Amino acid sequence: MAGATERIPTPSDHDVVPVDTYLCEEDHDCVIIHEVFDGNSPLEKGERELDKAMQAKHSTIVIEPHALGEECMRYIRVGNSLHKGAVLSGLVGLGVSGFRWSWSVPFSGLSVGCAAVYHFSWQHDPACKYQVDSAGHYLHRIPLDQLTSSAPIILLRRDDRVRKKLHNTVACACGILLAYQLFNYVTS
Repeated sequence: MAGATERIPTPSDHDVVPVDTYLCEEDHDCVIIHEVFDGNSPLEKGERELDKAMQAKHSTIVIEPHALGEECMRYIRVGNSLHKGAVLSGLVGLGVSGFRWSWSVPFSGLSVGCAAVYHFSWQHDPACKYQVDSAGHYLHRIPLDQLTSSAPIILLRRDDRVRKKLHNTVACACGILLAYQLFNYVTS
C-alpha cells in the first residue's frame, strides 16, 4: 500500500490500545488498557476501553488502572458466585429431595433464584465471558515491556456454554422438583 499512511493509536486516544506485534495465541490478540493521567475522568475512559475490548471479543485483556481492575474483578466474582450458587444449591436440593422434601425446598429455590438472576442480569453482559487470571499463569503471554503497571489485572476469554448449560439444567430440574412438591402439597 504505497502512499497510504496509517495512524498508530496512542494511549491518549479514545480507542483501546491493541498490542499489534504480540499475539497471545495463534489467532487471538491481547489488549492493554493503560493508565491515563490526563485528569479528565480516567476511570470512565478506562471503562469505555474495557467495554470496547470485551465487545470485540479479545482473548486476553490486561487492565492496568488499579481501580478499574478491582471493580472488574468484583463484578466477575458476582457472576461466578451466582453460577456456583445455582449449581451447588441445586445439587444439594436434588440430592436431599429423596430423603426429606422439606429440606430440598430452600436449596431448590435458591438454585432457581440464582439462575434467574444470572440469566436476566448477567448472562448477556460481555464480562460473563471472561475470567480473572489471579494466579498469573498467563502473565508470560503478554508483552511485559509494554506494561506501565507492576500489578495488572489479566482477563481471559473463556467459552461458557457448558457452564451455562450446567446451571440452567440443574435449575430447571430444581424448578420441576419445586412445582412437583407444590402440586403434592396443594393436592394433599
